[in-house]
Amino acid sequence: MKANVIHQVIALGDSITKGAVLDGSRYKILNNCFVEQCHEELSLPFDNYARMGGTIDKGLQMLERHEDDVRRADITLLQYGGTDSNFNWHEIADAPTMQHYPRIELPLFVRSYQTMIERVRALGSQPVMLSLPMMDHKRFFGFVSQNMTQEAKDAVLGWMGGQLERIRNYHDLYNLQLFRIAATERVPIIDVTSPFMLNMDYSQCLCEDGIHPTSLGHDIIATQILRNWKHLLSSF
Repeated sequence: MKANVIHQVIALGDSITKGAVLDGSRYKILNNCFVEQCHEELSLPFDNYARMGGTIDKGLQMLERHEDDVRRADITLLQYGGTDSNFNWHEIADAPTMQHYPRIELPLFVRSYQTMIERVRALGSQPVMLSLPMMDHKRFFGFVSQNMTQEAKDAVLGWMGGQLERIRNYHDLYNLQLFRIAATERVPIIDVTSPFMLNMDYSQCLCEDGIHPTSLGHDIIATQILRNWKHLLSSF
């Protein structure tokens, strides 16, 4: 890739990168998600291979499936961590005295992300990481527990020691690791977390599930990427 010359970008990630938003009781894909906005503003081809429920291990599978596309891409955007840090809440409700772990435990998440970076580089593409948007842990718990009985909800809350913020703590923990991975692997990372934090009512930028950005949230992410684009290119 010649300095400051970009011809192709690929995005790998989960449902946020895919552009999923909650529409009533179902998810739909935004036509103007942040990936599409960047495509329009930069007049560059952006191939979006993000998937609903995408964890880092599924991301590695997608990377293997699209190796030829990544090889042709100058930049590969990566956004993982939100789904990885989530729990199986119904299993917790059924066995609240047992030990439970996120879908992808943190050490494996870090190793797998590093592997993804290595593979992207080996294919000749420049990896660029995205941090995670903020989440609303109260709204999120209300969403994932909406079909639970009160007894089940109480069981999950008891497992968390009565502290709903533990949900956000895990989300923030994985997000923190993204910055550490970026520093260790010397990969550019675009901070899309801070614009949400600086919003006095960032929950307005999130769907009713408390974790997927709304159309406004996607505007925020796109703006942050575009704001950092020139600086990003100069760092290669």
